[in-house]
Amino acid sequence: MANVNYYKNKIKNLTLTEGLIVINVIMFLITQLVDLISGNGLLMLGAKVNELIGLGEYWRLFTAMFLHANIMHLIFNMMALYILGRDIERFFGKPKFLLIYFVSGLVGAGASFLLVSGVSVGASGAIFGLMGANLFLYKTNPLVYKRLYGSDLLILIGINLVLGFITPNIDMAGHIGGLISGFVIASAVGLNFEKIWVKKRIIYQALVILLLVVPIAVGTIKIQSNEGLFVSGAYYYYTEGKIDRSLDIIEKGLKKYPNQTDLLYMKSVLDKK
Repeated sequence: MANVNYYKNKIKNLTLTEGLIVINVIMFLITQLVDLISGNGLLMLGAKVNELIGLGEYWRLFTAMFLHANIMHLIFNMMALYILGRDIERFFGKPKFLLIYFVSGLVGAGASFLLVSGVSVGASGAIFGLMGANLFLYKTNPLVYKRLYGSDLLILIGINLVLGFITPNIDMAGHIGGLISGFVIASAVGLNFEKIWVKKRIIYQALVILLLVVPIAVGTIKIQSNEGLFVSGAYYYYTEGKIDRSLDIIEKGLKKYPNQTDLLYMKSVLDKK
C-alpha cells in the first residue's frame, strides 16, 4: 500500500512539463503498436498531411505535435521540453504555459502546412515556442536573465536554428513559426500573476490570432486550388471504406470544378452503391 501511495503522490505532483513528456512517450508507444498492426501509425494517429488538412482534417495540426518519427526524434524533443518547460511553467504559471505551448505548436504546424509540402510530426513547433518565451524573458529583464542563465539558453536557440537550416528533412517553417509565436504569445499574456487584458497587450493578442488563422486560411486556399486534391482525396476515403466522406469530397470538388471528369465519373459510380 505504501508503494501505491508513493506513486499516486508522484503522479499528483507531476509538473505540466513532465505530464506532457509522459503523454508524448505514451503516444510514441501507441504509434509503434499501431505500426505493428497496420503499418501506418503516424498517418492514422494524426500526422500533418497537407492534402488531408486541406480536405478538412484540421485536427491534424494539433495531433501532429504529439507524434514522433523515431526514438531519437522523441528523445531530443523531450530533453528540450524538460530543459525549457520547467522554467517557462514557473515564470508564466500553468495556464499561460499551456497557452504558449499549444498555440505555438498550432502556429508552427500552420506555417508548415502553408510552406512545407511533406508529411511532418513532432513537438518542435511547441518547443520552439518555449524558446520564443525565453526570448521574451530576456527582453523583459536582460540583467536578471543573464544572472540566472548566462548566455546558455540564447546559444541553445541559435544552435537549434543553425542545425535546422543545415540538416536535411527538418521542418524549419514549423520551428521558426513556433519561435516567433512563442515570443508574441508571451508578450500577449505576460508573466504569472500579470493581467492579460490590459491595453499594452492588445496588439500582441491580435497578432497571435493572425499568426494562427492566416497561414491555415492561405494554406487551405493554396492547396484547394489544385483540382487533383479532390480526386485523390475522394479516392483515399473510398479505399478507407468511408463512402459518405468520399462523396462529400466529390461534392465539394464539383462545386469548385463542376466539369472535372474524374470527379463526375467517381460520383456516378458511388451513387450506384
